[in-house]
Amino acid sequence: MGFLRLGLGSSPLRTEHERLVRTALKRGDEAPEIPEGVRLEGSYSARAIEIAREAWRARALHEHQSACVFSRLLPQLIEAEASVEYKTVVLRAAMDEIRHASLCLDLVRYLGGVPELEADLVTQPLPEHAGASARERVLRNVIFASCLSETISTSLLAEEREMTTEPRIRRVVEQLSADEILHAKLGWALLGEWLPSLTDDERAGLCRYLPLALGAIEEKMLGAMPLPPPIPEALREELAALGAVDGRDGREILYAVIEDVIVPRFEELGLPGKKSWAEKRAA
Repeated sequence: MGFLRLGLGSSPLRTEHERLVRTALKRGDEAPEIPEGVRLEGSYSARAIEIAREAWRARALHEHQSACVFSRLLPQLIEAEASVEYKTVVLRAAMDEIRHASLCLDLVRYLGGVPELEADLVTQPLPEHAGASARERVLRNVIFASCLSETISTSLLAEEREMTTEPRIRRVVEQLSADEILHAKLGWALLGEWLPSLTDDERAGLCRYLPLALGAIEEKMLGAMPLPPPIPEALREELAALGAVDGRDGREILYAVIEDVIVPRFEELGLPGKKSWAEKRAA
């Protein structure tokens, strides 16, 4: 166990980090980072503040873990001879996720908490998918990390963006949402480009993988959206304003995006999306 802390240090590299945030990682005209001393504009109950603070704390860990996933995709893209734009965008995605984690902990501070969390900081390697070619291996991992996880996150954040009314928090949600669109695009672009040239064995391997990936992403996302005890509607509205969507709403969005976006997209690419989702559900 360790403590995840993402505050800036005083090293000579701080200036370079700040330049990257202002330029390469910029989205929109106004940076979402919250200056010290800025207060919430709305009025919220202590309970709403507490729940929202813990929700953003948990999200910080998830975002930090995603940075590790994208950074570990780079060696697999190199091995599979991907063109250079995929390599630069996957590194951009890793940097985005580090910034997202930092923004989430900054919201913990903004909501009156200590911007850190105790967690297991040991990260896991990406699956090697024994027996798969280099192209199939990276496509499997990109399908899970980008086509599935980031596409779902894009839809969840779109809903949060509509519901969040606290201005500073909404700005953070807008940054996250814009970045996740690019992260999802990475996977769909690579899949669409490489599918026509896959061998029969590589395509068959992807088809075998899809039911496993869909089952795993469902389990992962449901675990990240536990169902809390029923809460008063007024508290629910406060939480939405602070960017903390109720787990019930999140689960509805999860199934809607899988069934209405992801499965049809697989079908358009010539992959058995419907069959894979049905087999996952049957299992």
